[in-house]
Order: sequence, then structure tokens, then C-alpha cells
Amino acid sequence: MKLKLNNVTIAFANLDEPVAKFGGDAKFSCCLLVDKESDAGKKDLANFRTIVDKLEADSFDGKKLDISKLCVSDGNEKDYDGFQDKLVFTAANKKRVVTVGKQRQVVVAGDDQFPVSGNVVNCVLDVWPLTGQFGPRIVASLEAVQYVSEGTPFTKSNVNIESDFDDIDADITVADVKDTFGL
Repeated sequence: MKLKLNNVTIAFANLDEPVAKFGGDAKFSCCLLVDKESDAGKKDLANFRTIVDKLEADSFDGKKLDISKLCVSDGNEKDYDGFQDKLVFTAANKKRVVTVGKQRQVVVAGDDQFPVSGNVVNCVLDVWPLTGQFGPRIVASLEAVQYVSEGTPFTKSNVNIESDFDDIDADITVADVKDTFGL
């Protein structure tokens, strides 16, 4: 079932090249951070709840699934800056994801409006039931991402660029390095 998320922050965006994670197949993927308190977030979560209720009724005989069996998680349980007080959707697709800019024009990696982690985006997900070795689950396939605006890049590092790096002396040559290390 189609779910559109509006004005969400994209994280761990792998939209230009598929990446294999946890020993699985290479996929295009991302996390989508929904602000649970915003009007858009509340509407998106209500739409998601409606889809989950229908899938539980149709595919799992009405059995209510725990959040750990859904394609969402509580951002407060993640140790990442910017995830606090958000609901985090995880979505992936083996097929290349449609990426568009503000005017619905196709964008590719390197374009100004190509969505990258930290940007605000709109997304279309295909939410569907999954049964198998891990039991009943509800998962999301990432179908399309639209760039909305630049966001705040994610950073979490103990590196201080000002104190951990020095200015580079342009007069140092490869020969100087070889002489210093006896190469």
C-alpha cells in the first residue's frame, strides 16, 4: 500500500549506489525521520497506522504486531544526533529509486537538488506484509524521493577539525617525505 511521507529528514541516504548491509543484497536505502509533533508528521503517522491496521487484518488475522516487527523505530532509542523525538522509517529497494527535485524534475547524484542525508524530503513508500523465517513483519519499499530543502547535515564525531589538523605546508614535497621516512 502506498504511503507518502511529507517534509521528513532523510538519513543514511544510499540513493545513488546500492549498498549491501548485514550480509544482505545491495539495495538503495535510507532512514526517514518523522517529527511526531508536527502537523505533517501527525498526518503521516495516522496514514501509516491505517495501513498497518489493514495489513494486520488482511494478512495476519488481525494480530497486532509489536513495533519491532514494523518498518519504524523510536528515534529516542538511537544514538544518533537529530533522531531524538522522531519516528524513524527504514526503507530499501533493490531497484533504483526515483529521485526528483522541487519541480518534479529528475535529479541524479551531483545535482543541487539530489537528496542527501540531512535534507528535507517527501517520499513515497510501498508498505507491505512479509512472512517467513523471521515471522510476520510489515516492511517498506523505497519507491521515490523528492528534494524539498537543504537541511542540517548529520555529524557525530570526536574529531575537532581546528585542533586535530594543521595547515598544510605547500613547500613539502614527496622527496621530503621519502627522506624523512627513509623511503
